[in-house]
Amino acid sequence: MKAEITKRTDTHVTFLISATAAELEHAKEHAFAKYRPQVKVDGFRPGKAPDKIVEREVGEGVIQGEALEHAVGHTYSDAVMQEKLAVIASPDVQVKKFVPYTELEYEATVEVVPPIKLPDYKKIKKALKPVKVTPAQVDEMIEDLRRRVAKRVPALRAAEMGDEVKFDFEGKKDGQPVAGAAGKNHTLKLGSQTFIPGFEEELVGLKVGDDKTFTITFPQDYHEKTLANQPVEFRVTIHEVTALELPEVTDAFAAEVGPFKTVAELRADVSDQLQTEAEAAAKRAYENELLDDIIKKSHLKVPDRLLGQQLERMKGEIAQRLSSSGLTMEQYLQAQNQTQDQLEAEIRPEAEKRVKLAMILSEIAKIEEMTVGPDEIENEVEQLRIQYTDPVMQKELEGERIKEDIYNHLMASKVIAKLIDYAQK
Repeated sequence: MKAEITKRTDTHVTFLISATAAELEHAKEHAFAKYRPQVKVDGFRPGKAPDKIVEREVGEGVIQGEALEHAVGHTYSDAVMQEKLAVIASPDVQVKKFVPYTELEYEATVEVVPPIKLPDYKKIKKALKPVKVTPAQVDEMIEDLRRRVAKRVPALRAAEMGDEVKFDFEGKKDGQPVAGAAGKNHTLKLGSQTFIPGFEEELVGLKVGDDKTFTITFPQDYHEKTLANQPVEFRVTIHEVTALELPEVTDAFAAEVGPFKTVAELRADVSDQLQTEAEAAAKRAYENELLDDIIKKSHLKVPDRLLGQQLERMKGEIAQRLSSSGLTMEQYLQAQNQTQDQLEAEIRPEAEKRVKLAMILSEIAKIEEMTVGPDEIENEVEQLRIQYTDPVMQKELEGERIKEDIYNHLMASKVIAKLIDYAQK
């Protein structure tokens, strides 16, 4: 095989490739070997028919086409290995000359991972901020435990802060339903601040059977950008108003909510749990800050193909979340008065960030000569087999796609751990 790079950009490489006589002979042998078992001719045992008879029975064009495809596939792979290219997709092949089994010259253009200019990531230092649970946080969790075991009695009065209210609700913007802003028989503790600011206060003073329509302006920093700082009209119908009779925080209460003999034991356990959760959250935030810093200091171009794949993946994630709420993508876009193109524009920055991070982590993995062994992948697959027992998932776990995803996850985890190690030295 002779390969010459005739054109090269940051994202594409074009080869002019010529196959040797030996490679073409091998491709010819492969083609006849593939089709020979299909030819049954009197006087010859199965799979033993001569080439001329195989060619006559199968078709000269079919044999030559198979030989050509085989020769291109092997010589192209050799060229990629020779140049040590990280290709993204299959090549675009243009055959320039093909004399069956004698000469082959073709041009192959392929998209490649562009050059990545990394910062000196070993010198990026970042301290993990310590976290400490306060007595007030423990008190808040104790209050939540009190509410869980509280005696619930119908409140024969209007709703007050601290009550639980069961209600239907629906939100509309410009007369159109807002995706995710509707529910039936939803239970909410007034004062919990789990709804949009101002919503819970609107329910205070309502009694069973009451209907109310009011408008709430979503926060400026609301995660759904199309609703941020936008007014939404809600209609609610009250079904139940329940008062909570909270128990006293005593040793008997501690024994009721867990394997504790005293309130002190309960508070110590709650404090430990909150500390564990706070440390995990702090670690996630720390990792994100470190990776964001490395992304900002890196220079690379995002390949269109990888960006397109990531956009499709993210749209699939959105569709899956909508499906769990009983909505289709079409219904969601209609409710948001949004097109597919507008949705893509909205999620594009996050998609670019994800692709950049994957490319950067892959580049660092090569620099650090990090590997993921088959046994590591199989161990993860085995854990998933234990976790997901339904036949459909068990079948999916046998596929190569799952193993590829696991490989990527394990490699990314190793690289991130290495970056954290550098950052904290």
